[in-house]
Amino acid sequence: MPITWRPGTWTDIEPMLSIEADNRGDALIGVKAAIESWRIVVRYPFFASAVIESYPAIGGYRILGLGASVLVSREFADAELLNPQPDINSRIMASIYADQSVLATRNQVARANTGEGVDIVVLAGSWRDEILHPAERQAVQTMFAESFTERHRGYRIKRILNETVSEPEKEFVQNSGVFSPIAEFPGLGRVLHLMTRDSATTMPASLGNILFNYREPSLHLRGSDQQLLLAAVGGATDSELASELRVTLSAVKARWRSIISRVEETLPGLVRHVEDREGRGTQKRHRVLAYVRNHPEELQPFDWKKATDYDRTHRGVGRSKKRGLADAIREV
Repeated sequence: MPITWRPGTWTDIEPMLSIEADNRGDALIGVKAAIESWRIVVRYPFFASAVIESYPAIGGYRILGLGASVLVSREFADAELLNPQPDINSRIMASIYADQSVLATRNQVARANTGEGVDIVVLAGSWRDEILHPAERQAVQTMFAESFTERHRGYRIKRILNETVSEPEKEFVQNSGVFSPIAEFPGLGRVLHLMTRDSATTMPASLGNILFNYREPSLHLRGSDQQLLLAAVGGATDSELASELRVTLSAVKARWRSIISRVEETLPGLVRHVEDREGRGTQKRHRVLAYVRNHPEELQPFDWKKATDYDRTHRGVGRSKKRGLADAIREV
């Protein structure tokens, strides 16, 4: 029985929040306001989700589980770890509802990717446990681990906070071997777990070890170029890209030229040997897309100015490299 995962949409997520209402985060602001906050979260650029589904349905259900996470500010993560309290989701949703969001901004993510790393909070990781046989349950849990790893590749990760709200979730997280419980709330059935580089790398074959294996980007892409590539890796045509990004077709082609030019400057070997004939532009695009699929760090925010300042202070930068980095700084 094939059990797979895909990124979720609001149509998937809204009904799944009722399956495990403890993930809804409504303790401080009520159900209606929490749902409105979730609607905002789903549109957040650093929101990741995975819907676990089965074809054919199991026990009458096609969608079996939901995983969701966000990047939060370092200050919020620090405060939560300093004084752990139950229902971390309620404080995140309340902050959004009050227009004082603790979700990390693009600039904060860029600085974190260049520095100590981003902080991730798992908002949901629940499934319809009561309808699953052991083999099905194992397949669902495998999809959770696989999807979480895939959705967070390319970030320099500092910490992952995961509050479990049920016994099956708690058992799954603890059996992973890469999360450590840091606060338990027995009366509520909640446990706050933490994953760090140290805990993840104690198990060489774990998916956590993959998550913390960060590579710095090389292409020095602008935000608009990253945006186009993120849309293009799914196979969209130029016309579809123009529609999705709400730009003209000529703007899409200009962005492609900018990307290819940047690649020729920073990684010339990637496109150097494309044959000089009709269609070579398409071939170069294919090579770039294949590269970024294997190097997702190229598509995440990165503070090139901070990286350059660090290089100048601690490593020294050669004259030609300075010139290339200066160009990148102006474009960020």
